[in-house]
Amino acid sequence: MSGSNIEVLIPAFNEEANISHALHSVVDWADRVHVVDSESTDRTREIAESLGANVVVQPWLGYARQKNWALENLPIEADWVFILDSDEAVTPKLRDELLAIAKRPAAQVEESGFYVNRLTYFLGRPIRHCGYFPSYNLRFFKHGRAKYEDRDVHEHMVVDGKSGRLKQIMTHEDRRGLEHFIAKHNRYSTLEAKEIIRERQVEAGARAKSLERGIALRRFLKQHVQPRLPFAGVWRFVYMYFVRLGFLDGVTGLRFCLLLACYDFFISLKLRELQDKGLDQDPEIVKRYSEAGLAVHEGGMTTGADRPRTDFEQREAALAEAMGQMHPESSPWTTWEKMKRAMWMLAGRPLFRLSFHNWYGFRARLLRMFGARIGRDVHIRPTVQIEIPWHLHIGDDATIGDNAILYSLGPIRIGARSIISQYAHLCAGTHDYTDRKFPLLRLPIEVGEDAWVCADTFVGPNVKVGKLAVLGARSSAYKDLEPGYVYAGNPAQRIKERELS
Repeated sequence: MSGSNIEVLIPAFNEEANISHALHSVVDWADRVHVVDSESTDRTREIAESLGANVVVQPWLGYARQKNWALENLPIEADWVFILDSDEAVTPKLRDELLAIAKRPAAQVEESGFYVNRLTYFLGRPIRHCGYFPSYNLRFFKHGRAKYEDRDVHEHMVVDGKSGRLKQIMTHEDRRGLEHFIAKHNRYSTLEAKEIIRERQVEAGARAKSLERGIALRRFLKQHVQPRLPFAGVWRFVYMYFVRLGFLDGVTGLRFCLLLACYDFFISLKLRELQDKGLDQDPEIVKRYSEAGLAVHEGGMTTGADRPRTDFEQREAALAEAMGQMHPESSPWTTWEKMKRAMWMLAGRPLFRLSFHNWYGFRARLLRMFGARIGRDVHIRPTVQIEIPWHLHIGDDATIGDNAILYSLGPIRIGARSIISQYAHLCAGTHDYTDRKFPLLRLPIEVGEDAWVCADTFVGPNVKVGKLAVLGARSSAYKDLEPGYVYAGNPAQRIKERELS
């Protein structure tokens, strides 16, 4: 025992190419090094024992659970614990920083845990950009004051008390080659897609609040933004290579960014697959799906049932059919439609909303740029909410008032000289509630020439408002309104004939 007051924990599985590098960086100064081996079939245990590590064999429980098991069951006596992956190493400067902290009485150290910066090597070269450096992980902590969150992949530690950051770095270099790197990220993408769905079923916010701000932000983006982006891999590449200056890492940086972009693309594909199978709707099904074989670790081992995943999915589908469960369809929009909608939301809609109130020509031209057919002298107020411009056809001299909603999931046609008053809502979309998949129905709305849809009204899908018809204020139309009549009420009833002087 060195008297450093630090013990090191190293999880391992088939790490004979890496384990000696990790151990050589810690065995000379740590009080004890524990290697928790998940039944390796190579020389990992032999190498670890020869270098003086305490080797404990524990069948695989999952990334977080394996390490939490070790923290709870190993005979750790030191005040401080450092968790090191088998493909990582502690640099001499980081060692000195750790020893300086552990030398002080633990009660006098304000922080309960410390985040450590990690420098990743890829194809033998350091990645100093690409959004991968700096990369902080909580690895050094007081014994009993931190544990891993219950997550199947990319898990982080949650610390009880204050945390800080260390100045020095550790290194991360997997020497098992590209085949292992690609296979690992293929498995990780499966687990990550499943985690995105699982966290939609639970309140992930409480968990994120206990993580460091940068980690919590990345988790939020991965949960709420990435799944909604078309071509997720392209955006990841642009972010890593250009925004985070990956090009400064040379050809190696380019290759690294391309591989990680493929990883995000795999996540999006597998997420779509899970959604298509309806496994994103029921927390219990998600849990059982995980137990049925998705929790794959780097060696290819599975936990839970031995049955093939396809059999499990067939049983769940039969159960859903018998119970009459709803399994709403995944997004009905094509990739091109998603891209156009994204461009409208990110660029067109803000420009439309921020234009001056009397810039009617500008707004008409902007809508035409996004595929709308807008006639001459059309007056559309800047507060009008338009969902999909290319489904709009508005005739000459028509007027759309403030805060009107043109929910154009399906086509909306507004005749010449017609008026859609403030807060009116034209809803050209609904769902088939008799179908278990709850498919979207994009049904058209047509407002005839010289009609008036008054303030705060609702016009439902597949409704025609006839020429010269009037729908009175705060009324709702679910059926066609005949030309030339005044309607009011909910549902709207014919009141009288419209008389023009």
